Amino acid sequence: MKNTTLCYLTRDDKVLMLHRTKKHNDVNEGKWIGVGGHVESGESKEMCVRREVWEETGLTLKSLKYRGVIDFLPDKFESERMFLYTSDEFAGEMHECDEGDLKWVEKDQVKSLDLWEGDRIFLKYLVEEAPFFHLKLNYQGDKLVSSELMPRVILASQSPRRRELLEQIDIFPEIIPADVEEFTLETEPSAVVEDLSTQKANATLLKLLRSGQHASDKPVIIIAADTVVVSDGRILGKPASHEKAFEMISALQGRTHEVYTGVTLFFLGSSDGRPALTNRKTFSEMTQVSVYPMSEAEIRAYADSDEPMDKAGAYGIQGSFGKNIREIHGDYTNVVGLPVGRVWNEIKGLWGCN
Repeated sequence: MKNTTLCYLTRDDKVLMLHRTKKHNDVNEGKWIGVGGHVESGESKEMCVRREVWEETGLTLKSLKYRGVIDFLPDKFESERMFLYTSDEFAGEMHECDEGDLKWVEKDQVKSLDLWEGDRIFLKYLVEEAPFFHLKLNYQGDKLVSSELMPRVILASQSPRRRELLEQIDIFPEIIPADVEEFTLETEPSAVVEDLSTQKANATLLKLLRSGQHASDKPVIIIAADTVVVSDGRILGKPASHEKAFEMISALQGRTHEVYTGVTLFFLGSSDGRPALTNRKTFSEMTQVSVYPMSEAEIRAYADSDEPMDKAGAYGIQGSFGKNIREIHGDYTNVVGLPVGRVWNEIKGLWGCN
């Protein structure tokens, strides 16, 4: 499956549309679409959309909103995963595009253009300011034969690592971080992370309900997690300073420690037309991690970098600290911050997803 991006730029109740009329052997020939293109090797989604908009329009994006993921599943061509964005702030002088004609179109006139049928579906979501969505579109030739809106998944965390882990297993979450003070009366590591993950799930659920953005006819999954490192029975959270990071790494080097991640899953459906918590699950996973001996200079160099400052135990196994890991026993993704194998299987078991 190839990865692409698409962006709709808006200003003064108008949308910038591209009429694909110039490109040879263009699968989109004659259609009106947004601006975008293929994600190149080593390029992030955001880097791609910014580059494509600049190349095709001459405009530099100043703001960017990630709105959804569209899976195109045709019978004749390679499948495509498109990352959908909008922007209402940009700069520069617009130039001609070598793939078609650019035109600012009144929002209420977009639906009268020659659009792909699947595009009409997700453009409606964009106009309605729908929350982040994942849509699958099945085509036979040029005909849309089915569309499926995937369950809305909310990650109660701003952690890019947890988001990336979920995206690796084709779960594309909306981010609604839990604003909670991480305090618990529990003392056992597994109980600590399970309690904190439950607090986060509850906080995000409350934010969702207060926002009024929960449509009762659409299922929702909330995923909340908390991770701690345990050394000699002592729980190590995120370091408050580089000196604290140095102390934590000093305690871990040359030894084996444990990483615990607690996860809480909330499943929301509807009851009498109102949102309702229909199921829930809380669990924790533990992974043992052994670290090679490190010199004081090595510890100091790592502790003084930015990498340890937002991570439990003051290290990230997926970063440069990986060179100091001798072995692990258990789930690697649990150490990164979310045991995605367990998460996926709990979701399957409780909701019957495939």
